[in-house]
Amino acid sequence: MTQTVDTPKTAHSIFNKHPTNYQPNLFTESRHEFSELEKKIVVLVVNQIGHMAVKGEIQPDTNVKFHIPYSELTRDRYNLIADAADTLQQKRLMYRNPKTNDFHYITPFPSVKSAIVNGKKSIVLTMFAEVVPHFAELGQRYTKYDIDIMLSLKSVYAQRIFEIVSMYFNRGQYQFSYSVDELKSMLNCPEAYRYNDLCNNALSVAQRELNKKANIILDWRPTKKVSRKVSELTFYIKTPRKLAAEAVEQDRQTISQMPVHQVVATAWQLMKKYKLKDWQKELIVSDFSLLEIFYRLDSEISNGLRGEIRNKTAYLVRSLGIDQQKAPAKAGEPAPVSAPAMMPAPKSSGSVLPKGPAVRSNTPMSLGSILSDLKMGG
Repeated sequence: MTQTVDTPKTAHSIFNKHPTNYQPNLFTESRHEFSELEKKIVVLVVNQIGHMAVKGEIQPDTNVKFHIPYSELTRDRYNLIADAADTLQQKRLMYRNPKTNDFHYITPFPSVKSAIVNGKKSIVLTMFAEVVPHFAELGQRYTKYDIDIMLSLKSVYAQRIFEIVSMYFNRGQYQFSYSVDELKSMLNCPEAYRYNDLCNNALSVAQRELNKKANIILDWRPTKKVSRKVSELTFYIKTPRKLAAEAVEQDRQTISQMPVHQVVATAWQLMKKYKLKDWQKELIVSDFSLLEIFYRLDSEISNGLRGEIRNKTAYLVRSLGIDQQKAPAKAGEPAPVSAPAMMPAPKSSGSVLPKGPAVRSNTPMSLGSILSDLKMGG
């Protein structure tokens, strides 16, 4: 009696490039053997299978066949694709857990060939059914990144670091750590690489590319040593917006430490950047709540947190809530700002300034101190 063996069905993916990639974190943290061009092929496969997974189109026990147009990989150097296809078929993904000694080695693409698909020269890759879940099981923990940024990266180290950084950044983590051995394994560094080789030939290369092409500022420092040998690195992710927010916070702290006369004098200087009317300036410096908001707005505008603003003066006046006010009938002297009792209590609870320590009335007072005293007295 002849026993029949069921042949897995094959699903064909119609190529449609999506702006965002989704991939399991396990895939992100595995060791990849891919070259730069091979990695781009894999990135485009992930682009297809990730969206199939999101839409629930992955069927159990089904092979998946992907068609990637040559034009997505190179303009005219098609011989490079043939070379990449030759080596890609042999490359593996490696999952190893040093704590449990568990391991899993996977050859993702047992079949790689060229074909004309929909009139386009394409590379056709078949992924066996048992491999598909390693690329498609997103669950609650997955990596998301911009595919165009990924495809613009020239170094495979930059590609891999971009994936790893995206995994943390998109879940709101701006700091993460790896052992040096773990990192070298994930980046597929040569066995001969020492710590300095890792930093100079892999991490610094990735750092420069991510800064230039992804607007990501990445830094790291050693956080553990074993017998004077660096064993762990901690990474820090920053974007221009995060750097701007830090600059605003620094401005806030600086202002909170100033004596009140210096706060007012500085405000007059800052207001020169805007086309404010004299009575508007006097109104701002004589009203504590307006002065506080002015400093916060000016810092956020100057550091780029408020985006592109065509008319900064109009924006500032509107944000201060004085755009509907008119000049007083008689121009008078501004209210004496050195007397806290004459300043109204701030109207917003989200103060840009921290509470300052209580001080005697005959000592210089910071805005933070005035705010604290007003709240305690009110």
